[in-house]
Amino acid sequence: MYNETTTSMNKSGYEFINLEYMEMMSDGDDSMKKIMLEMLITELPEELQKMTNCVSASTWEEMCSVSHKMKSTLAFVGNDSMTAANREIESLAKSGNSNMTTISNHMDTLNNLCPSVVEELKKEMTKL
Repeated sequence: MYNETTTSMNKSGYEFINLEYMEMMSDGDDSMKKIMLEMLITELPEELQKMTNCVSASTWEEMCSVSHKMKSTLAFVGNDSMTAANREIESLAKSGNSNMTTISNHMDTLNNLCPSVVEELKKEMTKL
């Protein structure tokens, strides 16, 4: 389930992240970018853990809420595969469709990409 964002370098030179949206939102302010990167590095793994817990507990309302919050986080990360997987999870949770195979596949996408995304976010942080 990889796409261009995750299989080829984007113009920033990263394979797993595209920070164009963050650049636009921070208006070139390095201190703002640093704050945003710190938030992403911390929140992304935490939110994914919450989602994993929701799957284990079959708490679909909470899953919908956590997944909805992840949309804004993932917008800053700029990984299309993660964004698409999260969108599908939110949709399934919202509809009450607890198709565990489909949800597990999307969670696998998120969890498999997260370490590489965080690594590139940390690399970007060292540039500031």
